[in-house]
Amino acid sequence: MANRNYKVGQNRSQSSLLPPSVDEYVSENNPVRAIDAYVVTLDLVNLEIQKSHSGLTAGQPAYHPSLLIKLYLYGYMNGIRSSRKLEREAARNLEVIWLVDSLRPSYKTIANFRKDNGVALKAINKDFILLCKQLNLFAGDEVAVDGSFFKADACKDSIYTAKKLEQQLAELDKKIEAYQQQLAEQDATDDKAGLGSLVDEQSLADKIARIKAKQAEKKALQNQLNASPDRQISTVDPDARLLTKRGQTTAGYNVQIAVDSQHKLLVAVEVTQDGNDTQQLMPMLEKAQAVLQSEHLTGLADSGYYSGEQIKQAREQGIEIYVPIPQRRGPTVEEGRLTRDQFIYDAENDCYHCPQGERLARYGKPREQSNRNVWNYKSKRSACNHCSLRSQCLGGKAFYKKLERWEHEAIVDQHREHMKAARGIMKKRGSLVEHPFGTLKHRAGMHHFLMRGLEKCRGEFSLMALCYNFTRVLNILGVAAFRDYCAQRLGNGETNQVFA
Repeated sequence: MANRNYKVGQNRSQSSLLPPSVDEYVSENNPVRAIDAYVVTLDLVNLEIQKSHSGLTAGQPAYHPSLLIKLYLYGYMNGIRSSRKLEREAARNLEVIWLVDSLRPSYKTIANFRKDNGVALKAINKDFILLCKQLNLFAGDEVAVDGSFFKADACKDSIYTAKKLEQQLAELDKKIEAYQQQLAEQDATDDKAGLGSLVDEQSLADKIARIKAKQAEKKALQNQLNASPDRQISTVDPDARLLTKRGQTTAGYNVQIAVDSQHKLLVAVEVTQDGNDTQQLMPMLEKAQAVLQSEHLTGLADSGYYSGEQIKQAREQGIEIYVPIPQRRGPTVEEGRLTRDQFIYDAENDCYHCPQGERLARYGKPREQSNRNVWNYKSKRSACNHCSLRSQCLGGKAFYKKLERWEHEAIVDQHREHMKAARGIMKKRGSLVEHPFGTLKHRAGMHHFLMRGLEKCRGEFSLMALCYNFTRVLNILGVAAFRDYCAQRLGNGETNQVFA
């Protein structure tokens, strides 16, 4: 070991007449050069980024908005979202020092930029999606839609539902009643007004007063809740909601994405408050269609998106969709009773046939149910009286079988036939949509929001989506080719052609 040679580094104290420039520390294929090249192409004034307009102002000059955009792009691409951590990176990370021209914005400046420019961040994400289209990185004829819950910057205890408030108010009532009972018992048994008893009474009275004050706060929340359309109210993040899926409850938002089939790039994104996905399919496909302008767009989604109205809208707009029809599971199936699927609809005669061949005829007028017109069908009482399957078909107090049918149910029937040969396509759906969420949540750790409020969270997720797409584009094209395109784009004046 004594005779072995080791590499010797440069002496930290050695003086240098001509120190290397910062640019020499950043290779030509470093992704920060791609970030720099892209941000230069953005028209910051049209993006309505704060402090992007020219003109002299009093006080210390502001940091150029492009600098902060570059800093956030670098941070989110490398899993660094905290404004304090980004402040530190600007002081020690040579890539960041190169990117921001050795400037050192404070964490407050960095945080305020993200907070105040949610709309602009959405516009930048849309601009990059347009750039992907210009680069022919979208197949353009097939997209997969999926949703995932992202945790809000709020805990579950800060969000109230009607049931939760009722339970808490009932518990407070019990506590008040218990303390008042203690006071009454103490007054009845206390024959001497000693100092100790006065102290006890005062302590109980103070407890009752504090509980009544808390009770008043809960009742005020209850009044606000009654005025809320979705019957939830949050005291920390006003727009966050309690969302439940597969028995797991999250205080947060429902994030929706549409993924192109060619390179798994995000075509459209949205952040919603909806607790389920049944009304999200067509809005996401419409956003994707606005980008792709496809003549034969196909949409893929899981059974959580199944909705007769959504299927109808897709057909009217010429979009082919593949969405599995959920299997009905409930007491009827578990008890071995007949399900609705076992009753065959006869379109020619507009009636249903039961497993025993008896007819269920339509009667009455259509009635409105959940904003849909529904027809009623029922069997003959005499046919059901002596049926061998009566116990499997009717409840204990029913005398005949009754079914309901949506006026556009024929579209659902056609969709059911359409889905019989879709098994391979649905496997493809999973491989498309799981990649972006898996990358964002598990690789980059972006499973929660740092912002509060729906619009600010939409801006933040646009930043997440932008950095996901940016990284994939660099992997597909390479840094050099991407920089060349940005230079060409800048030279042609094709900056910020953001679509509606």
